[in-house]
Amino acid sequence: MRRPTSTGLAILASYCLCFLAIPSCTEGSAEAHLSKLDLGEAPGSSSATGAPQDPALQDPENTPRARLRLSGQLEGYLEPCGCASAQLGGLARRSFTNQQDRAYDLLIEGGNLGVGGSELDLFKLMTILQVLSSKESPYQALGIGPRDLELDPESLGEYLSIFDIPSIASDLRPKQGQTWPAKSQVEYELPSAKVRIASLALRAPEDAYQLLSPEEAWRSAMDGVADDCFRILLVHGSQDDARNQSKLEPRPDLIVSIGASHAEPPSTADEVDGIPLVFPGIHGRYLLDITLARVDGKSQIRRYRPIQLAGSRTAKGAMEDKNMQAVIRQHRFDVKEAALREVIAETKPRRAKSEYIGSAACAGCHPAASKAWRESKHAHAWQTLEDAESSGRYDWPVTFYPDCIACHTVGYGEVGGFVNPEKTPALLNVGCEQCHGPALDHIASQGKTLLGPVDPQTCTSCHNLEQSPDFDYASKWKLIEHGLK
Repeated sequence: MRRPTSTGLAILASYCLCFLAIPSCTEGSAEAHLSKLDLGEAPGSSSATGAPQDPALQDPENTPRARLRLSGQLEGYLEPCGCASAQLGGLARRSFTNQQDRAYDLLIEGGNLGVGGSELDLFKLMTILQVLSSKESPYQALGIGPRDLELDPESLGEYLSIFDIPSIASDLRPKQGQTWPAKSQVEYELPSAKVRIASLALRAPEDAYQLLSPEEAWRSAMDGVADDCFRILLVHGSQDDARNQSKLEPRPDLIVSIGASHAEPPSTADEVDGIPLVFPGIHGRYLLDITLARVDGKSQIRRYRPIQLAGSRTAKGAMEDKNMQAVIRQHRFDVKEAALREVIAETKPRRAKSEYIGSAACAGCHPAASKAWRESKHAHAWQTLEDAESSGRYDWPVTFYPDCIACHTVGYGEVGGFVNPEKTPALLNVGCEQCHGPALDHIASQGKTLLGPVDPQTCTSCHNLEQSPDFDYASKWKLIEHGLK
């Protein structure tokens, strides 16, 4: 875990100046928040959103209800990478949807905003918090997850304080003297009900945080809660981790599972011991609308609506918030200015003891395989980034952005891997060693030192759900098929 560079701190300072004029979201009565949210027409009315009819509207007028819009497990996905068409998600689309379709009372982000503790993760955190705290559609609750805790504790606390989204860490207590704005719970008074929200990280670095048991954390978070208040629990981890919290007292009215067990929200809500259980999905690909109502003394989900964050089919960027597009674009240039391409290079151990040497060294013993590679798209992977930049397909420096570089070079991020085109030109493109591993020892021993096996998981590290949503190993292998010769 590292503190930001001087460039990163300067960028953070500029963000602070921008946010001095933005009204803050603070714990307490939700009247101020709701006035900004502009609840608008009810779902199922003649509004342009096309939202389905909310069954809760058929309940008696005095029925307590809360309309929640949920998301979580963002893991640093600011926007679709553009490697394929019809990709889902993106903070600009999220902001656009939240402004156009205001059929909610509270916006709740489950957490795990980033992955890892690198400089890039800190830059991403700044950008994500800037979007989530925008005055047009500010979030009222942010759960702190174990992936967030991989960041430098002091930086995490400072950023959460600056952007002023009510953050929740019910089972965490910092051991160090860092700034720590996270609360045990947040509570809001809605037009027809109260809502109290708690969050369990369940895991934390032992050197920086004290981790309370779920029972102790929940009991503290629910201390003094009114009987008629909706009790919402965000749980980070596996599906089983979420289900295991059904025995807590007082009983939760809704459990929200924040994790990777479901890539997208299931078609219907689940239930555990009579408590509704929902999964918002991962990487901000969907938003999940839940209307929770108390009918005959029991909490029920009266509306369940996954919202797919898809782009316009006819005009690029037409269904995205232009201001948030600008924020993300500026983030890309800030990353280049801070030289994060080089900062992040060579920060992780190599996957094997050998060293990278480049694809040209493989051709002498494996001419047929080398020919198959040269004729594949892998051999021109770096060029695709350069072409995207020069053609204007991307209006930001994609060849300087670490997330993109990692899938267009050999060994980026590892010691001895790609650094930049000037220092490591032999490691440009997706070469032999990106799949087979560092090859110096293999070549020096004339093949006696074997390389590691290649399996479909080697491919799906880059050809994943976001970047290659239709990837099929069996059919794609035919395009690059080669043997030992």
